[in-house]
Amino acid sequence: MTHLLPDLLVDRHVDRPPCRPARRPVILYDSDMSIVSDEAVALRRLDYSETSQVIVFFARTLGKVRAIGKGLKRSTKTRFAVGIDLLEVGTLSVSRRERAEGLATLTEWKQTRVHSGLREKLDRTYAALYAAEITSYLTEDWDPHPRLFDALVRTLDELSTANETLLSALVIFQRTLLDEVGSLPRFDACALCNRTSDLTHFSSFEGGMICRHCEPVQIEKREVSAPTLKTLAEGIIDAPMVGPFSLLNYHISHLMGREPALANKVVPPGRRRRLE
Repeated sequence: MTHLLPDLLVDRHVDRPPCRPARRPVILYDSDMSIVSDEAVALRRLDYSETSQVIVFFARTLGKVRAIGKGLKRSTKTRFAVGIDLLEVGTLSVSRRERAEGLATLTEWKQTRVHSGLREKLDRTYAALYAAEITSYLTEDWDPHPRLFDALVRTLDELSTANETLLSALVIFQRTLLDEVGSLPRFDACALCNRTSDLTHFSSFEGGMICRHCEPVQIEKREVSAPTLKTLAEGIIDAPMVGPFSLLNYHISHLMGREPALANKVVPPGRRRRLE
């Protein structure tokens, strides 16, 4: 018996064009991507590759923005790799994917203000970098704080010309930052019993001052001098600021999980212990 193959399986030796891989569709526009612009301050700069960097910005209406600048470190025949200086203010444009966290892509940066005075004295540089460091670590991506942005720019302006008022400017900024992120300690009464007298110690865990009656049972605590407490409770800005700076830095260190790297450059630990 002869078995006939179906016509589709019979090789009739017909010349056919070679098979080509299917082409992927060309996406002319990604609806999930958007370009946003804002005024911003450059806070941190990290190397990403041989030619690119990740820049951490703090923008007025966008909040903290982590963006990759592709080719920032690459020079060409017609363009030198200039990069972005820390602490400068400018207009930021980034491409970001809606509803997505992570790195945005830097598309444009126009420098509008340079705080050249910060580089004239080392203590000014340390103070400004300290403000940038704590801002970067205590704020969240894409969480806007316009009041905090204005305070940061104002602080950088003041530090650019400051001599004797460096710590005053930093203490004011520390308070503003803690208030904006919802972590400003209580200085007017005991955080545990609301007693307004006999306030002798500070507890970062409890979120403020504790009185001598509540202090013995607290493990995490720090003794606070009367002048330091008065300065912080009453908002005095023309008093010695080593104590207030050290106390707020202590609280910020607990929030960050470590002490800010620039804290020891602003006020050395030995000086803090002597003058608190």
